[in-house]
Formats: sequence, C-alpha cells, structure tokens
Amino acid sequence: MLNDSLGFYKEAQDFGSVVRLLCMIGDVQNALKIALETNDPQACFHLARHYENNLNIREAIVYYSKSQRLTHAIRLAKENGFDQEVMTMSLQASKQNMVQSANYFETKGKHDKAVQLYSRGGNRKKAMDLAIKHNLTDMIENISTGVQEGDDPEVLKKSVHFLMQNRQFDKAVEIMISLGNVDQALQIAESEQVNLKEEMALKLCPPAT
Repeated sequence: MLNDSLGFYKEAQDFGSVVRLLCMIGDVQNALKIALETNDPQACFHLARHYENNLNIREAIVYYSKSQRLTHAIRLAKENGFDQEVMTMSLQASKQNMVQSANYFETKGKHDKAVQLYSRGGNRKKAMDLAIKHNLTDMIENISTGVQEGDDPEVLKKSVHFLMQNRQFDKAVEIMISLGNVDQALQIAESEQVNLKEEMALKLCPPAT
C-alpha cells in the first residue's frame, strides 16, 4: 500500500508527500536524497519535522530554512540557544521576526544584536533607546546616519544630538531640516561651514518667486 502511494506521489512529482512517507517508514536516507536533489520546499519541510521529532536539532534548523519556514527555524534555534543561527536567520526573515528576535537578544543581554534587529525591524526608537542606554556608540552612529525624513521625530532628535556631539554637522543639518527646524539648521550650516547638497540648500534657502 505504501509502495503504491510512493509510486503515485513520485509520478505526480509531489516530493513533499514522498519525503513524508519515506520518513514515516524510517527511510531517512532516501528522504534526504530527494530533498537535496529537488530542493523542494515541502520535501525539506517534512524532513525538518522528522529531524525535529528525533531531536536532530541542527539538521532540523537547516531544513526548515531550506523549506523557507524561517519562523520554525528561528524558534528551534532560540529554544536550543543557537544564537548565531538566530541572528543570521532573523536578518533574512520578516520584520516581525526581527523584532521578536531583538526582544530575545535584549532579554539575554546581547544588546548589540538586539539594537541591530530592532533597527532593521523598523523599531528605530527602541533601537536608539537601547543603544543610548548601553552606550553602544557605533550602533548609535549607524542609526543616526541611517535615519530618513519621515522617521520617528524622537529618534530624529536623538540622532541630531548625537551627530552634533560628534561634529557630524552635515547629517545633523539634514535631519534638522526634515524636522522643520530650518532656522537652527541654517545657523549650524553657517557657523560650521557645512557643504550642503543642492536639495538641502534649496530647502534652507528656497529661490525667490
């Protein structure tokens, strides 16, 4: 009966079902061979589930990743303390997964990883607050130099403060302009002889109409 089913699934190129059945009968070697040859997401997923159920955790993580089920892979990596794998896969995952992993690293006291994932996951405010709290200067600089018009105003203001302290006046002036602090931006641009991009210069000193 199982052989008939295997034959049917192979003919239909339903590799996920083939691998699922092979794992059920304990023929993991052939299941692995099919997953590797086809790189079929469903085949990789069923192989990953088999590995997880049999506590072969590292292989399970690999094949959950290959099956594009990063949420499962990240979950397993967290449960088993494989932090490098958590970081690597989270950077490839959805923003929601990034923020969840950021919280995981924050709880573990790995603040540099947490800041990077909060920032990449879209929560720049949390990233900035955490970086400032733990004096992660390089991280503060990365966030500050990467902010854009439309970002959280509080993050923009903290970025201006950091950039001014570190004499990165050109970027500070750009952020001031985006915040609408044109007078302050003009004052800094003049006092520190900032070479502004044409777009920024036009915002500071629009042409007369």
